[in-house]
Amino acid sequence: MAVVSKKFRDDFEAWAAQRIASGEWSESEMSDFKEMLRKDLTPGPDQLRAGLKLILAAGVEAPAPIDDHEQRYQLWADYFATEAASICPVTV
Repeated sequence: MAVVSKKFRDDFEAWAAQRIASGEWSESEMSDFKEMLRKDLTPGPDQLRAGLKLILAAGVEAPAPIDDHEQRYQLWADYFATEAASICPVTV
């Protein structure tokens, strides 16, 4: 099981609550997404992007998998932090 930081959890929960409240996602869809996210954050080779390729500039292909689970974690953490900041901006 993947272990996440409190900030990751808080950012994710803010994002998820907003998506459900807005009707963009159903409770069932969010549950499915959480299962996918747990799988993506599990150490080991990338199971979700295996066999996929990215098309870069000039049609150059690159493998899509991110086999470093810490890099996958950081990508999700950055995404949820950015989304949470746009939902609940901090004012000073």
